[in-house]
Amino acid sequence: MATRSTVPMAACAMFLAVLSAPRAQADELRLVTPPLSIYREQIRPPATTLPVPSGYTRDHVVHGDRVFHGEAANGQCSVCHGIDGKGTPNGNDLTAGMFVWSDGSVRELKRTILHNMAVAPGMDGDLKPEDVDAVAAYVWAISHQDP
Repeated sequence: MATRSTVPMAACAMFLAVLSAPRAQADELRLVTPPLSIYREQIRPPATTLPVPSGYTRDHVVHGDRVFHGEAANGQCSVCHGIDGKGTPNGNDLTAGMFVWSDGSVRELKRTILHNMAVAPGMDGDLKPEDVDAVAAYVWAISHQDP
């Protein structure tokens, strides 16, 4: 019976400790840097200087760049991921080499793009299989570019 009363008492003690703790100053809660694209100048990386993934060509990367930026296949990638691919509040950073839904390989990036297209049809543009291949190659390239 003693264990039953100690759990609620411990919970009450923790609650009271939180209430009586000094409030954090607003400055303490601010991020060190502005999140994602809010205050940075977005510069589109030149597709002609990006690395090319194995099994793909420079033409794939260049076409993927055009799709990513809405210049081909009505691509919408840069709307959420930013012109520079470094993310916005609506889309994660694709340049850091750390992916939420993929291991970063072209194959898995392609799988993620196809999944997103299936979940929200039409939101990614009018991408055909060759456009998806090219965008996956481009995303791989921007995630492997020199800093």
